[in-house]
Amino acid sequence: MKNLYSVLSSVSIHHLPKLVFAFSFLFLLTPSITYSQNKENILEDSYTSYFNAERETIYLHFNKHKFLLNESIWFKGYIYDKKGDIPFITSSNIYVSLYDKDGNTLKTNLYYAENGTFSGQFKVTKNLASGHYFIKAHTNWMKNFQEDESFTSETLQIINPNSETNEVIENNTSTFDLQFLPEGGHCISDVTNSIGYKIINCEGKGLMINGQIVNSKNEIINTFKSNLFGIGKFDLHMVTGESYTAKYTINNKNFETKLPISRPIGFSISLNNYTTKLITYLTLKTNKNTLLKEAGKTYYVVIHQNNKSSVINLEIDKLNLNHVIPIDNKKLPIGVNTITVFNDQLQPLLERLIFNYREGDYIKTNLTAKPISNDSIPIHINLKDNSNVAFSSNISVSVLPAETESLSTSRNIISSIYIDPYINGELENANFYFEDVNRIKSFHLDLALLTQGWSKYKWDNIKKGTQNLIIPFDKGVTINGTINETLDPKSKYQIQLFSLVNNINETRPIGEDKAFNFDNYYIQDSTKVHFSVFKDGEKIAQPKLYAKVLNKDRSSLNQIFKSPNTCSIIESNQVIELTKYADIDFKGEVLDTINLYSKNTVKQKKQENVLKYIGNAYSKGIKVGSDQERAFPFIIDIINANGFTARNDVGRITIFNRQPVSFLGSNSPLLIVDDVNFGRDYQVLTSMRTNEIDEIYFNKSGLGYGSRGGAGVIRIYLKKDLGLLSDNSLARYANSLLVSGGFADQKEFYSPLFYNKSNHLFNTYGAVDWQPKLISDKNGNIQFKIKKPDADRLLFIIEGFTVNGKLISEIKEFSISKNTNN
Repeated sequence: MKNLYSVLSSVSIHHLPKLVFAFSFLFLLTPSITYSQNKENILEDSYTSYFNAERETIYLHFNKHKFLLNESIWFKGYIYDKKGDIPFITSSNIYVSLYDKDGNTLKTNLYYAENGTFSGQFKVTKNLASGHYFIKAHTNWMKNFQEDESFTSETLQIINPNSETNEVIENNTSTFDLQFLPEGGHCISDVTNSIGYKIINCEGKGLMINGQIVNSKNEIINTFKSNLFGIGKFDLHMVTGESYTAKYTINNKNFETKLPISRPIGFSISLNNYTTKLITYLTLKTNKNTLLKEAGKTYYVVIHQNNKSSVINLEIDKLNLNHVIPIDNKKLPIGVNTITVFNDQLQPLLERLIFNYREGDYIKTNLTAKPISNDSIPIHINLKDNSNVAFSSNISVSVLPAETESLSTSRNIISSIYIDPYINGELENANFYFEDVNRIKSFHLDLALLTQGWSKYKWDNIKKGTQNLIIPFDKGVTINGTINETLDPKSKYQIQLFSLVNNINETRPIGEDKAFNFDNYYIQDSTKVHFSVFKDGEKIAQPKLYAKVLNKDRSSLNQIFKSPNTCSIIESNQVIELTKYADIDFKGEVLDTINLYSKNTVKQKKQENVLKYIGNAYSKGIKVGSDQERAFPFIIDIINANGFTARNDVGRITIFNRQPVSFLGSNSPLLIVDDVNFGRDYQVLTSMRTNEIDEIYFNKSGLGYGSRGGAGVIRIYLKKDLGLLSDNSLARYANSLLVSGGFADQKEFYSPLFYNKSNHLFNTYGAVDWQPKLISDKNGNIQFKIKKPDADRLLFIIEGFTVNGKLISEIKEFSISKNTNN
């Protein structure tokens, strides 16, 4: 069977039907192939073909998990190839949606992924009430599969002191859910069964519990005690016809729960993969009646993960009441492996998930800091794969005060890649299981998987084999349209698509059907693209055409969205503390706002965009009026009067910062018009007059824009009837299309200024820094700077993967005073 497996794994999906037919025909002509071997083939072939297609797993690393009004929820996305165990580079279009606690979609953004990663953010606006929210990430390719392969975040809490309703935490510890779960799925009479249990409160968090197991005569048969996470297991010999009850106490109240009833015929299993690192022991248990009833039959144990599977034959006549099967862990893939027991009719009877740790599969980091310089701290991270450097590793780092209450450790990239895709629920307390792994950690992780039940992948789907892949990978943004003109059949027509902000200038022929297509372009959301039509090389004035964006279905997967359990929203004392800071945001922090050449005591008009972007708070803001329009007729003139040198050399615009920036860096500022970032392309300013401008902000230092604003930033807001997104804009172009559904802008991290007003607020909820795009050099080194915070102790939450797919997940506490020489 090994040879057949190797053949099938090397052919394409298109060849499988022919191969299946060929093998079926071969089986008809070859009586020597036994019935048992045929069933082995069916099992292995089913797993191979069902998981033959590429499958991707997405993980989002959030900078934190509690957010205040006017903050942003920052995240970095990692896409992983489940079969290849490497970064998944095929996907480029990633849809990320924000949901409320009831599963209602509030907003969906499209993000561009490159080399298996992407980054983005959602702004916490005033219309988001205090409460619990969730973020889901998926691709359209995922919709090909029966299972929900998308990523759903843990609870993200928003605190908005201006909310009309702020619910208060209540004492819900009396609300709990306790389940007793036979290992593998069933209890069998006259067999010592292994029974797992899990108790959670209304928020889905585990409760510690201990109790007794009694029989129908109220005799104590066994005792049980959970671990810190409300999970445990015990062995119980269940006698035919007897019933069993668990008795326990919670909050001084006595409770009873009936245990599952044992079956007279069947099998149960017990696994041990934590006593030794080398071997997993599978014990198949049954009674004499089962061995007599099933005599002469062959059962099958299948160990599988994705398209990898191995089949073990179980001849019932050779089994004893406790049949032990040793499994070599070295031959198991890393992560969750599923063990399924099938009967002779290939019906699954029992199933158990186990986790296979492998030493050296996780990358460790070494974090150091250099002496503080200019109020910033240089941070150095070194990555090593065993003794070798981990070059070209892609990581994200969140830096929080050590006293923070805004960090959840429920999940990390390891649990999200290696465990979450295979289970129906969620693995909590992920960091516990993957920090300083030892035999005890292995035991507790095994308990957690025991109580997860059966795998997410159902045999009823798997046995159908190859899936119908009707939805292709989504690539970029596509625009199509039609020319509404009578075309001369003797002439050649072309259409040009161009956009300065998106750096597009493409031409396509127009056929007899008058249709045109521009496929798979990177186009930012809410930006305009423009069309010109040419007849025999001559531009047509004001052509009539219709164009639209082919927006793929952005909705999440067909499966019902399941919100994690929540029973609390926000403490009343949090609301009281935040209320006095609710309206601070950027008010009172605006710098150098002036009114130029105001000779008369005319009241300055209010600047409407001063709060729109954090960088405006550090800028010289001008509300353009009649005085400025007379003094500076063209935009070039007003730029020259405010710290920059601007020239118009025969239609070519150049702008320079008069302050020295650096020896190597560009001395040209960023240009942003109506929130559209033109970078250092200033041609949109050609012939632009000052009377077209509503407000302009000059930021010579680039504060608020990160490294991209090192040479300064000029931010312009046009009058509403002339804005880049208005109907009257760029009238010189033949036709324009406002792209709705393009890629979301990937902004740079900033910390709201209101955190400067309260050290307690900052230490509880604030973020020191967020670095989503760090890549190690050839020596495995990464360097960046953070602003020196008031807090001395910091947490560095590091997530990522290497170019060959090894995962990185660590939380390091760091003392500034101990690690820097001031």
